[in-house]
Amino acid sequence: MFTALLMAGMANVFKSSVHTFTAVNETMGAQRTNRWAMDQLSDDISQAGMVFPDRALPSFIISGSESLFSITPGAVVANVARVSDTNPAATEAEVVNADILQFFTDAPLPVSGFWAADTPGDNPNPGGTPSAAPASAAVDFKLGAPTDLKAGDVMVILDSGEYGNWEHPLISGGANPVVFETDATKIANYTATPISPGITLAHKKDVPVYFIRPAQLVRYAVVSVALDPANTAVRLPCLVRQQANYPTAGTVDWTTVPTQIIAENVEGFRVDLSFDGGTTWARTTGAPTTWAAIQANADAQLATKGLPGWTKVTDPSKPDWFRGITCLIRVDITTRAPIRREEYSPTLGTRAYRTRTQTLMISSRNFGVGK
Repeated sequence: MFTALLMAGMANVFKSSVHTFTAVNETMGAQRTNRWAMDQLSDDISQAGMVFPDRALPSFIISGSESLFSITPGAVVANVARVSDTNPAATEAEVVNADILQFFTDAPLPVSGFWAADTPGDNPNPGGTPSAAPASAAVDFKLGAPTDLKAGDVMVILDSGEYGNWEHPLISGGANPVVFETDATKIANYTATPISPGITLAHKKDVPVYFIRPAQLVRYAVVSVALDPANTAVRLPCLVRQQANYPTAGTVDWTTVPTQIIAENVEGFRVDLSFDGGTTWARTTGAPTTWAAIQANADAQLATKGLPGWTKVTDPSKPDWFRGITCLIRVDITTRAPIRREEYSPTLGTRAYRTRTQTLMISSRNFGVGK
């Protein structure tokens, strides 16, 4: 009897230790997931609103149907399903609500290199020889490859800025030598300010160059994803990133845009804005459930805190309001442990997820820089 009592006590201690070990591991896993997602978001949001080289955006963007910055609060995540608590062979539907964040940016590409040979130009830099500028130029790629480039990408040549005249020609595709775009319509889709096709300056060998994909819409949303090929009925809520060209007409069909999974088992994704350094938040006043309500609260803040000429985010003449207004962006991500357990539930006999929420506060370095 004594041995039985001792063994029972030891079994309870062992069970408690196993539960504690599992809970700690799952908590650490959720925190690691949060940190990875926060790193990605921090990098992306810091680039939000970048327009480089600075230019007037074409009318199809200024007057376009897609918002250049928007938050869709509390969107329903469709088709989320977990393994049933009572029947491992069945699934149960889950209700998950999360924000959708969308913003406009010129996206730097992980492609760079050096000018492969001296080239002439119609308007040469000091030391250059006046001559017809070439229609293409060879690049010695050090990061990435020509196949990573697409028609409409922009090459930035890093020697021309010192002479007060940036060279940033559009290219016609992924090839080496890089061919410069000459189609006037495609060039007009890049900027409302007329620019010459190709290059006009002379450039010396070994000048650094890098590439940008202009006029991109980046979207963060939580969607349900079947991650287990053996059981596709289970669909976990995952934070995903999507990127698409700003459409010359209509809107983006996000269901056809490839997704990059940023974090798995995301139970909450919440975005907020403040125009007074975090003292007041745009969505907490009246708990708005629409982007229009958030915008109204933002306008109320800016009425007393905005700079002259930049007191609204709803000014129809300034859909790119972020170019003249600085704001603090708050992102809350809530991830959960992969398995529901009784020890995580406050109600005896039921199961729940262990969750962890982390917060990111960041101001895009491109907001408020003017135009």
